[in-house]
Formats: sequence, C-alpha cells, structure tokens
Amino acid sequence: MNDSYFRELPLIAILRGVLPSEVEDVGQALYDAGFRVMEVPLNSPDALESIARLSARFGNRALIGAGTVLTVSNVEAVAAAGGRLIVSPNTNPAVIQATKHLGMLSAPGAATPTEGFTALDAESNFLP
Repeated sequence: MNDSYFRELPLIAILRGVLPSEVEDVGQALYDAGFRVMEVPLNSPDALESIARLSARFGNRALIGAGTVLTVSNVEAVAAAGGRLIVSPNTNPAVIQATKHLGMLSAPGAATPTEGFTALDAESNFLP
C-alpha cells in the first residue's frame, strides 16, 4: 500500500457507533469531503458488517479497516470482511505481524520510544 490515500487529506475518519444501515451514506459523505481512509472501531455495532459494506462500496478507491484491534483473531476477521487497515491502541507484536502477513497496513499506537521500537521490531509497515 502506498501513501496515495493520504495525499488529498492526511487523516483517518473514525466511524464510531455508526450502524451498518447508515455506514454507506456516512462513508460516501466522508469520501465526498476528501477522506480516503476510514476505520470502524470493532466496538461499534456490527463493525465487521460495516467494514464489509464500505469495502464493497469503495474497493480500491478508499482504504477501509478497523480500529481498536487487540487480537490476531480480530485482524483475521477484519481481513475476511475486506478490511485492509488495522489501527491498534497498543503495540502488540502478534497483531502487527499478523497484519503485515495478511498484506494489510498496520497503524499501532505508540506513545513512548520503547513502544515505537516494539512496533518497529515487529516489522510494522507504518503509515507514511
């Protein structure tokens, strides 16, 4: 994956709490406003269904994925739903490695130098 998704607007839209029945309209409004990267937190209602709908609607025109990803099984479920972005609140090496192994983009949370190096050591393919 390259940085083309961030060229127009270098931000990630977070669709927290959006229902699957609303997500395509919300996603389209965000896309029309210039967002090319959208994540649905896994603690949102039916998050995987929302990710599947957004992925089907936008294909390669937008980078769709999940946030609040804590486990390898979460990564696998997001990939199965068509997601290609994993946003994590921590630097769990297993999550980062599973994300990379599946060809997805990992954006782990790192607040300290130790956490940053943990992510780098896990071969994270950070966002540009």
